[in-house]
This record gives sequence, structure tokens and C-alpha cells, in this order.
Amino acid sequence: MKKTLIMQFNRSDGRTSELVIADPREDIAPEEIRALVNKIVTTKFFIVNGAQLVSLKTAFIRTVDDAAIV
Repeated sequence: MKKTLIMQFNRSDGRTSELVIADPREDIAPEEIRALVNKIVTTKFFIVNGAQLVSLKTAFIRTVDDAAIV
């Protein structure tokens, strides 16, 4: 089973961008995600096509279970 933490950000140009982190810790807390998002937004760490990440749209864990059929 594969897990990824997906954070979708609103950008200053009205579009959205995703930051995807593979294999997040099992015990990651919402407060930790909020702190990371706050640091990313306030430091303007990522600029995407000239647009800044301005706020978090959503964050979630995606779980994918591969099942071989052959």
C-alpha cells in the first residue's frame, strides 16, 4: 500500500498547485501540516510560473493499494 500526502495550494494567479510528499509518517498531525503550509506561504518558498502559493486549499492522505491480477 502506497501513501502520499497531498497539499493543494491556491496561487496568486487564481490557479492551484499541488505539493506531494511520498510515504508520510503514520502519526503526522494536522498541526504539523498547518505549520509546514504556513512556513511555505510566509517565506514564499515556491514560485510556480511566476505565481506565489498564497493559501492552503486542502490537504489529504491518498492511499493506493496495488493488486496484481496476473
